[in-house]
Amino acid sequence: MSEASIVRRASYGPSSPAVGARGASTRGRIAEVSLELFGRLGYFDTSVDAIAKAAGVSRATLYQYFKGKDEIFLELLNECGGALFRVARRIGALGPDEVGFDNLNWWLGEWSWVFDKYSTMFVQWTAIASSDTKVRPEITRFVRSYNHRIAERLAASGLTGLDPEVAAMTMTALVHRLNLFVHTDRAYGRSAKDAVDTLSVFLQLMLFPDTPRSVLTSLGLHASADPGADVDALEVPPAPDVSGLSVSERTASLSKRAVITVNALADAGAAQFRARGYRSTSVDDIVESASVARGTFYKYFKDKQDLLAAVAAEIYSAGMAFADRIAEVDPVGKTSTLPHWLGTYVEFYDKYSGCIEAWAEGATDDPTIVSIGENGQVQMDIGAARMLIRGSDRYPFDPVVSALILRALVTRVPQAALDLPEPIDDDELIDVLITCIRRGFFGRKK
Repeated sequence: MSEASIVRRASYGPSSPAVGARGASTRGRIAEVSLELFGRLGYFDTSVDAIAKAAGVSRATLYQYFKGKDEIFLELLNECGGALFRVARRIGALGPDEVGFDNLNWWLGEWSWVFDKYSTMFVQWTAIASSDTKVRPEITRFVRSYNHRIAERLAASGLTGLDPEVAAMTMTALVHRLNLFVHTDRAYGRSAKDAVDTLSVFLQLMLFPDTPRSVLTSLGLHASADPGADVDALEVPPAPDVSGLSVSERTASLSKRAVITVNALADAGAAQFRARGYRSTSVDDIVESASVARGTFYKYFKDKQDLLAAVAAEIYSAGMAFADRIAEVDPVGKTSTLPHWLGTYVEFYDKYSGCIEAWAEGATDDPTIVSIGENGQVQMDIGAARMLIRGSDRYPFDPVVSALILRALVTRVPQAALDLPEPIDDDELIDVLITCIRRGFFGRKK
């Protein structure tokens, strides 16, 4: 490196003696306006220049305190992460009795309170964690540490039938995802308390299926008087118009060679969206993965959003088929088709997760993609709810929140399982999901 190279002065940390009162105020103001901008614009659409302008400082001054917006985000993340750890340290004894159930309900309520206070960070956390960013490893490190603390508490509680690390991973994945659904208006108007009440009973039975019914009713939590009517009350958005949009329809009149090329681009796009996140994926990433020229991409697609729309239209009918099938599944029968449904759906979702999450995270406002996402999600939730209201001896869960729990189980838990200290294989994952469903919703030990 030459002597003329530009070397930035080391940034001031939050407790650096070089900062002083004025510097601490400036640093705090930068963090404060960053939080507001992340909430209003989103992490990916917030620039360093925008942060500096909002904080009333120059770009150079900002870099004296932070290396970039990644470091600002991590400092804010440490703040809300610290709040979660304080809650974890205060969890009381867990178990199949009133004290254990009350302690679990308290923990979920406190987590929900922390989520509400730091909702901007948690919402952006989700988008960043699914993208190829410098921040993602830090998020993974935090989640592993937090889950291990919960696992230690579960092991001490006498948990059986589930590995404590797996159970802790499932618990934190579910509570985070349900609060996310509530705060991003994807919970059908259910409140955070409604979600916590239902999740409390589900997790209590998932962890301790021997819990007496009298314990489950001891806290007077929200339940459903007429589950069937609650499901029927869900309004299905209009079906999307996908005519001529799917990959199959676009290639109907093309040569065999061209069809192979378009399918390769579609597959590469789905794979890159999954690995990098939609926002972080460029057309160059897609064409490199597909081993085609950039000009070839633009011969068949206008841009990456057009490719996303084509893939979304292509998988819409498959998603509807999954929704129809789950509505007919007997979740506890000896010859239940639940294992097969879970195995095929988890594989389907994993392949197209980047495409589905692009809609869920609001990464695109294309009307057709939004319509596909909204209609498809409601159809899937209705199918799941109809499956879950079966059974004469089940707790009167709110079927809508139950469907949200199942949504989180089959979409988020497989992703979270990848970060376990000792990863589990696909068959073990399906066994975990089945165990959680049968214990949590139906109180079955097996």
